[in-house]
Amino acid sequence: MAKTKNFFISYWKSIIVFIGILYLSFAPPSAFKSVPTFSNADKVIHFLMYLGLTAVLIYDSRKRNKTGKYSYSILFFIACIVFPIVLGGIIEILQGAYFKPRSASWVDWFADIAGVVAGWGAAHLFFKLKNKKPAEK
Repeated sequence: MAKTKNFFISYWKSIIVFIGILYLSFAPPSAFKSVPTFSNADKVIHFLMYLGLTAVLIYDSRKRNKTGKYSYSILFFIACIVFPIVLGGIIEILQGAYFKPRSASWVDWFADIAGVVAGWGAAHLFFKLKNKKPAEK
């Protein structure tokens, strides 16, 4: 029980983003009628959602790692890179199968993957710059 509680405490930001993505992915399109749109807006939204999820997962994972080091373990890779990519694919399949009038789209999934890659890059750059030691005089 304590491990589960610690998990939720450590990853509460990631869990909120995950729930937000589920809501945005499965809510009926009529819920977003008042939102202004432009050509390919949904692709931009997919990209930004998965960029945000990946960046927050990496942030939470790094914060939970008490050493403060940027870890590239297999568990880190699965949780922060593979999980968001698989999540995007599963959501696309579910949208096509069960959430009409939504539909599955390869291009949406590719936007998700691009967001994951950008999120990893942004987080990597952020932590690299944050840990950079000031030049000595």
